[in-house]
Amino acid sequence: MIGALPKSGSRVGIRPAFAAVLALAGLVRGSTAIQDQNVWLNLSVTGPLLGARTGPNPWRFYFDSPNRFADDAHRYAQGAWRSAVGCHLSPRWSAWAGYGHTRTATPYARVPFGEHRPFQQLLWSRRAGRTNLGYRLRLEERFPDTGTDLGLRLRQQFRLSHPAPGLKPLAWVLSEEYFLNLNVTDYGARRGIDQNRIFAGVAWQWSEGFRSELGYLHHFTNRHGQPNRLNHVLALNLALSLP
Repeated sequence: MIGALPKSGSRVGIRPAFAAVLALAGLVRGSTAIQDQNVWLNLSVTGPLLGARTGPNPWRFYFDSPNRFADDAHRYAQGAWRSAVGCHLSPRWSAWAGYGHTRTATPYARVPFGEHRPFQQLLWSRRAGRTNLGYRLRLEERFPDTGTDLGLRLRQQFRLSHPAPGLKPLAWVLSEEYFLNLNVTDYGARRGIDQNRIFAGVAWQWSEGFRSELGYLHHFTNRHGQPNRLNHVLALNLALSLP
């Protein structure tokens, strides 16, 4: 349960999370899949949407651009551009709505295509001792060029970060995100698990508003009617947060 979080200084909440991630990795690794080495670069910016006349400003904007290189990182395989507006509902919860456009090419797709993708999401965060916990629930409405149906996909991400002993700007980061298709479409989506992403790496807080993360991402894609795909990804995230 979300409410049953560890007390300050406890490691009880971290160990089950690591065990769950390792178990998921074992399940994915046991499947038959095409394997590849990738490099992913993600750039993001967040900041206040409007100037607040009185009190804290609950409204924020967000923009990010994932860029993905496949075929041993020699081919630009996917790019996306997303923007959203959010409102802080409480110190722990915020609600967001936005739109993204994605362009996918080989080897992620047989034929290059574009996709319009509105989305809505809830974010939750909490500090448990020195560990930061996070959860994201996102619903996507997908409109790929390769079909006429509306695709619905649910994404859930669990995340934790913990300061590295003796190195104040450095933190260990662990996250797991799975993608669940909610309906059948004419462009090939089937109900059930679509993707799973497991990330383990380090974060460096360069300043109050700038943070980078570098690590390994284990990316599994469940593909209907063709071999599944398993990408071993060197992932770099650069995040700028404006005051």
